Amino acid sequence: MIPVLSKSSAVQTGSVMFSTISAVVGGLGMFMLGMWLMSEGLRMAAGNTLHQLLQHWTRTRLHGLGMGFFLTALIQHSGAVTVATIGFTNAGLLTLERAIWIIFGTNIGTTVTAWLVAMIGFNFNIAAFALPLIGIGMLLKISQGEKAVAWLGQALVGFGVLFLGIDVLKDSFADLGAAISLDISTGHLATDILLFTGIGFLATVLLQSSSLMLAITMTALAGGIIGLMPAAAVVVGSNIGSTSTAIFSSFGSTAAAKRVVSSHVIFNLLTASVTLLILAPLLAILHFVQQLLVDVPAETTTLALFHTLFNLLGILLIWPIANRLVNWLEHRFISKEDELGKARYLDKHALNLPSLAMHGLVKETQRVAEMALKAAADSINFERLHPDLKKNQQYCEQIILAIGEYSHQLYKQNLPESVSEKLPVLLRINQYYAAISELAVMLNKNRGTLETTMASHIETQLNDFYKDCLSLVSAANINDSGESDITHQMDSLESNYQSLKSLLLRRGAEGTLSIARMEKLLTAISQARRICQQSMKAFNYFQNSQFETDQN
Repeated sequence: MIPVLSKSSAVQTGSVMFSTISAVVGGLGMFMLGMWLMSEGLRMAAGNTLHQLLQHWTRTRLHGLGMGFFLTALIQHSGAVTVATIGFTNAGLLTLERAIWIIFGTNIGTTVTAWLVAMIGFNFNIAAFALPLIGIGMLLKISQGEKAVAWLGQALVGFGVLFLGIDVLKDSFADLGAAISLDISTGHLATDILLFTGIGFLATVLLQSSSLMLAITMTALAGGIIGLMPAAAVVVGSNIGSTSTAIFSSFGSTAAAKRVVSSHVIFNLLTASVTLLILAPLLAILHFVQQLLVDVPAETTTLALFHTLFNLLGILLIWPIANRLVNWLEHRFISKEDELGKARYLDKHALNLPSLAMHGLVKETQRVAEMALKAAADSINFERLHPDLKKNQQYCEQIILAIGEYSHQLYKQNLPESVSEKLPVLLRINQYYAAISELAVMLNKNRGTLETTMASHIETQLNDFYKDCLSLVSAANINDSGESDITHQMDSLESNYQSLKSLLLRRGAEGTLSIARMEKLLTAISQARRICQQSMKAFNYFQNSQFETDQN
């Protein structure tokens, strides 16, 4: 006789299933909320420390790996560290060679999540562990205002909420494991591995968190919903999917960003490809080693071991080819990204780190200074005409406009006084360079009408004046670290200008120099003088504001 469920029994079963699925959704939400609270709290508590660590403690491969591991393990968010690294590379604070090792280190840092879930999530009374953290964290957050301690309190709250989410997921998947199973098979091992790898990849792209996907996989494994082999394949797929965060952040970004992202994708694909080829024997070896140490090894611990081992395998694979990878990437993405008129150091992801954003603005201003002062020198030097100065002016205007828009976005952030005071100064300096670039075009245009013979004493004094202008423009280069007594040079040039102007006016009055010729010469020396004045002002403002210009 076939048993038939009563209507009330079917309703009860449906109600239980609905409650379980609701708990899973709630657990996922708690995990993501905890992750966000923790990473945001630690980021705000760190302040400029992240800037200093990435800039000064990544000088070797091992230091870079260590820093990537440390920061990811600390804030439990590899995507945030990856995006920050891209921002530092855009700002010129990190070379590509340094950046890639930080990125590789973040992969190892994600293994801490697996061990936290395996060791704490399945072996402790999570409520007794997490609830006090939430209480203490909220007390610090409420009582300490905007201090670093308050943000550390938020991080504690996030840590507690994260593990409460894991606890909910663990219990929910245990209930689901009795009803459903995802431990399916097509009958072909290779096809099964690729199927679950694809599931891990797609789920991570959608969730935008490999840590969340790892927690889901481990709790599903503990609940019996999925087997060890499929779980390992999901983890590998999730590792590939984690590159999507970096890929999305690089859209519309600079060449430097795309090179860093490419290194991330290449590393994860290489690691995943080799791991998938040896997946079955690797899991067998791990399980055998565990059995030598404990009688009944936990599959969640096996998965955590596997996750650690395959990330370390990736480092071993990439180590001997890293230099060639960097050289290859340096020659990619050049045609579009290295256009003269496009900002190179203004990264939107750096806006949350004011000191980093300011560094990018300073480096972009130095680019504008180099372009404008070179155009000024070319226009003053009468050896030949320079037809490209108009195009150079357009490049300067485009970059200065980008600087202005970026500064406006930065000003909306919660800025420290040291940054908010310097932003208007930086915009003023860029306006001086805009004027220099425009004057260079005007002076270059007028030169064609001036290149005719004239009295030797006038020509000699003109040449001396232009030489003084060239010397001052050269001394006004803000990219040079040395100090320059540019104000004294300007005083001397002003005296020479007034003397030359008087000479031209006298010769015009005497009739030895035509009035039309005199007016053109007066216009030319006035434009050269104004170039020097603007150069001096830009230089003095830059020096007096003590902008940081450290180079790596």
